Amino acid sequence: MTERLSTSDPVSLVSIASSTDEELTPHTAALDASLTGEQVDAVVRRALDLDTSERALHRLVRPTDWVVLKPNIVTSPTHDCSYWRGGVAHPGQVTDLRVMRSLVAYLLERCPPRRLSIAEGGAEWQRGNGKDGLDGWTCTWPDFDNLSYTGIVEEFGRSHPGVVDIVDLNEDEIRFLPVPDPHDTGIGALQRVGAKRRSEDRYGRWDFVPGTGELRQGYHIPATVVDCDVIVSVPALKTHSCATTLAIKNYVGILPTHPSGVVKKGQVHDGDFQKGFVDLFSYHPADYSVIEGFWSTEGNGPQWGDNLRHNVVVAGADPVAVDAVGSELIGYNAADIDYLHYAAAKGFGTFDLDRIQLTGTPLSQAFRRFDTARGRKDVPFTARGNRRWQVRLDEAADWQSVESEERYIDLAQLLQPQTPDQTPDQAWAAVTVEAQADMAGVLWASADGAFRVELNGEMVAERQDVAEHRLGEYKVDVQLRAGRNSLRVHVRGGGDSLGFTAILCDGHGYGLRGIRHAAVPEPAAEPVTA
Repeated sequence: MTERLSTSDPVSLVSIASSTDEELTPHTAALDASLTGEQVDAVVRRALDLDTSERALHRLVRPTDWVVLKPNIVTSPTHDCSYWRGGVAHPGQVTDLRVMRSLVAYLLERCPPRRLSIAEGGAEWQRGNGKDGLDGWTCTWPDFDNLSYTGIVEEFGRSHPGVVDIVDLNEDEIRFLPVPDPHDTGIGALQRVGAKRRSEDRYGRWDFVPGTGELRQGYHIPATVVDCDVIVSVPALKTHSCATTLAIKNYVGILPTHPSGVVKKGQVHDGDFQKGFVDLFSYHPADYSVIEGFWSTEGNGPQWGDNLRHNVVVAGADPVAVDAVGSELIGYNAADIDYLHYAAAKGFGTFDLDRIQLTGTPLSQAFRRFDTARGRKDVPFTARGNRRWQVRLDEAADWQSVESEERYIDLAQLLQPQTPDQTPDQAWAAVTVEAQADMAGVLWASADGAFRVELNGEMVAERQDVAEHRLGEYKVDVQLRAGRNSLRVHVRGGGDSLGFTAILCDGHGYGLRGIRHAAVPEPAAEPVTA
């Protein structure tokens, strides 16, 4: 991550504050220390004050605005649910109430709005159905200084009567609306209902057959989300089988499980989940985002992972940039994360690290590599892989550019216009890999069919027998040279399926940093033959 940029392109400012910042003296503490409410407040305020951009939070909010703070309250200690997995409390699954209290106080002090609502639609709890009638709003949270959301409202009601309230999105008025395209990108709904899902053990997480299912007509959305003036997304720092669950994925909470029964939160899983929550985000993209890690979740998140303390706050007005930095902060390559690509394509921000300016705690000082999620089926997160290739059916044919919607390069589908009635017997694919310097990497390769992969004219992976694709079947150490590298794949004899994956990764299985793929019109070398 570049800490300071020298570019003429527009940049997005993202601030990082941590408990280690010397400027917080006497409130400084180790990154994994247990903090007091006063220390948490100091870190939150520093993150907000570090944002000196025109889109800083205190500049966004006007006196006439209705501001909504959207925390993550997916679960609750009042229920027999994932919060108590293994009989142990998991506060890392939800937003720290000390952070919410700090944000309310900051807004009321710096830029008091007309109305300030805390809004969420709980997934594992409903209002009033917990132990002793308590729920996520009314219960006290022991790990967050025994605060409660109703208590926060009462506290600030004494100094600002009638300003601060709670909106339960599960009970709000709902409206069925088509998925918006607020930046006129030409992209409306992304999620296809009933899309055919590929086998996870063969293709990895979150791979769907392109073009299957039907595009969503819209969603039932709470009126609060549509009608408010400013939304601030306030998630906890957590891993997920799609990588991370931060400011954008926090919008799953706006899809209600409504008393009418017309809509349930689980409907966002009816197709590609990542496309679903980017759809939801489109109805009112976060005007500001604040990621907090005072209690975080690593490993098999978001609701079966392990607690840890990581005393950082990441803040900014570009939600894609904030999520990218939050993901990089815990070890992920932002370019690997599909939902960031979808959100950027819809104009919600940038995950391009060269266009993100950091201020505050250097990323290297706030960094901690989190264990990744594997999901209920024990399938780990996998690098995104290059999606643009030059392909052709035989050595005499012209190369054509193709772009895949998935990491699996489905040659049978991509070349279907040329072979409409049958699966091709073989195909070639090529791409140029431009590296910033000499670097080592790991090639993850497999195919439906026999295959051979060459890097700069040398064979690096080969399977002569026709077999099914298995993601990461071959993991081969490779060396890239500075400048242009030629990556070539030949696949043959796949039967009803013909396709491959060829992903350049680092030693942790994330996409290799410092490279760029270019599907140039004329690859430098002739295609390989198996």
